[in-house]
This record gives sequence, structure tokens and C-alpha cells, in this order.
Amino acid sequence: MTHTRRLLIALASAAALVGSLVPPAQAAERTFTDRHGEIRSGFDIHSVRVVNTGQWIKIRTHHRNIRYGMDVQGGGVSVYIDTVRRRRGPEFVISGPVGFDGDYNIVRTRNSRPFGQPLNCRGLRFGVNYKRDVVRFAVTRRCLDRAYDHRVGRIRVAAKASPSGARVDWAPKRRKLYAAVPRG
Repeated sequence: MTHTRRLLIALASAAALVGSLVPPAQAAERTFTDRHGEIRSGFDIHSVRVVNTGQWIKIRTHHRNIRYGMDVQGGGVSVYIDTVRRRRGPEFVISGPVGFDGDYNIVRTRNSRPFGQPLNCRGLRFGVNYKRDVVRFAVTRRCLDRAYDHRVGRIRVAAKASPSGARVDWAPKRRKLYAAVPRG
């Protein structure tokens, strides 16, 4: 009995030590997986990665098989960002085209719907890597801070992939957000 108790104490101590060695910045980076096969096109979302560190908020969505060109079905990807837990729904949506060239922007939302003019954010970034099936979004923390005049800390996100003329894939689900990612 004494030997078992000592072993349990040693294991608990080792687990606590390993947990304390994880740097805090890693807590500000999370990858969420999405159910596969919700839509048949290459827009099917497989994962969403959120990096909430430093002056940038970066979000990456990974898809099944996105393609560029006139012979493929185009569409768009949007990422919803919730910065205030007590307010209902996300405060922002960043959207951009996939499969063709076009404009991307960030807009405030009300009841999960875009409203108003696009925000004039310096350094807003959007890119699609067709070889890796990845869509990347990045916005400065300062842009989001100024939009509602409050400091952005923890964020929650949701992603939507919508090929033209087909079903929509939501990650995690429609009107749901992933768990909060703390600021690093």
C-alpha cells in the first residue's frame, strides 16, 4: 500500500512538472478539427487553426481539395471572430474568394450577419495556397481594438466554406463557435 501511494505521488508530481514546462504562448495557439464529408466539394473544412499572439490574429482553414480556375467551382471562405463573450454572436467576419481572383475584406457583424462598410484595416491579409489546400486570414489586433473601442483578448472563431451553388460547410456548426483561445 505504501509503495503504491509513493508511486502515485511520484506520477502526479511528474505530470505537474511536465504541465508547468509548456510555454504560455502555446496556449494562445489552437487547432480545431471539423467533421469530414459534410459537403462533397473540395471546400470541405478539415481543420481551423487560430493563433492569438502578438500584434496579429491569424486564422487558417484547411480544406479537402480546393482548386483555382474557370473549370472548377469557385466560392468563398469566411471566418467569424467573437471578441466579447457577453455579446451575442461574433463581432467580425473576414471573407475572401477561393477558386478565382477577387476582393477580401473584414466587416462588423450584427446577429451573425455583416453590416456596414468594410473596415479600413491596414495590413489585413488573405491568401489561398492551392497546393496545400489552405486559406489564411490575418488581421492586426489594433484594427479589432479600434472597431469597438475595447482591447481584444480571448477570441472564439467559426469558419464557413461556401462553394457557389452547393451546400455550406460550417466549422464547428452553424451559429456555434469553437472554444476560446486566450491571448498570448
